[in-house]
Amino acid sequence: MKHYFLLFSLLSFLLLPQSGQSQVYQSDENMSQGTNPALVVEIEVPDSKLVENVWKDFMKSYGGKTKKSKNGEWLTTGADIVGVNGVAPMSIYAKTSSGSDGNVQHTVWFDRGDSYLESDQKKEYEEAEKMLLAFAQECKIENTSRELSAAEKKLRSLENDASRLIRQNEGYHKDIEQAEKRIEQAKEDIAKNEEQQADTAEKVSLQKELLEEIKQRLKDLKKN
Repeated sequence: MKHYFLLFSLLSFLLLPQSGQSQVYQSDENMSQGTNPALVVEIEVPDSKLVENVWKDFMKSYGGKTKKSKNGEWLTTGADIVGVNGVAPMSIYAKTSSGSDGNVQHTVWFDRGDSYLESDQKKEYEEAEKMLLAFAQECKIENTSRELSAAEKKLRSLENDASRLIRQNEGYHKDIEQAEKRIEQAKEDIAKNEEQQADTAEKVSLQKELLEEIKQRLKDLKKN
């Protein structure tokens, strides 16, 4: 079961388009055990944390236990990589850093017990190289999956914004409709008010005439 992940990674590496393929090269690099031959893989992803997380999972497929030391170096113990070290479990050291080009550089030391793997051990080196290229492919798949997730999240956010704006627009139209109804009602109220004002003004005029008539009658009565 533990080799299924490796098999999937290798198949992904072989079947997917190879444009922008990662490169593996040998270099003598400083590490906790001194300066030793290492395999360096350049991975076209921007996040070193992503690479480290994928590396931990990738190492599980070989039965290894991986821990990070205080100096930032990853140590995998008990790794079972037949193509590199036969049936003997081995230790693997690794370190991840960000390159100047924005990509991630992953440096791996394969401790074979009496020596560290290097290119003159052709067959074993080629197996390790394939393994690291498959690992790089896994990193790119994970990075692309995260990009997809982020794009989907952004799309949902934009769709929510669009829905909110539609509801807002409908609300504005409703406000206008209600305002227009209030305006029409106000126009009717104004017309009715003006009629009432005219009627009341006429009543006031008649009442004044009546008042004058009563005053005159009172005045006439006092004369008698």
